[in-house]
Amino acid sequence: MIEDLVFYTGLSFLIAHELDAVNRHEWKMFPGLSGLADRKGYRLFVLLHVPLLVVIFWLMFHPDRGVRYAFQAIMDVFFIVHAGLHYLLRRHEHNGFTKRFSLLLIGLCSLAGAVHLMLLFAGV
Repeated sequence: MIEDLVFYTGLSFLIAHELDAVNRHEWKMFPGLSGLADRKGYRLFVLLHVPLLVVIFWLMFHPDRGVRYAFQAIMDVFFIVHAGLHYLLRRHEHNGFTKRFSLLLIGLCSLAGAVHLMLLFAGV
């Protein structure tokens, strides 16, 4: 279904952004991680994504359709809010997401979330 493809596209942009986030040392923007040495910050940042991805994949393929749709809608809102957070933090001293490529990944993730939400509510 088209809405699934749009959701998977948004999630793929988010995962690509997270790969970019490792390169850009995003953990330096998070309280609690920002004070760590690069090696420790990098490792913890990457390891914290493992349980997040487990939950994402588990809910993405949950047998209950209602749970899957609710999860997708929540993720769509996150995709949009996430772009807003990056905008609000654009002047953070450790913000490495200033290049077009990084901003494109964030923006396309947000766009996919908005389109997917519209498709969900339209019942497509």
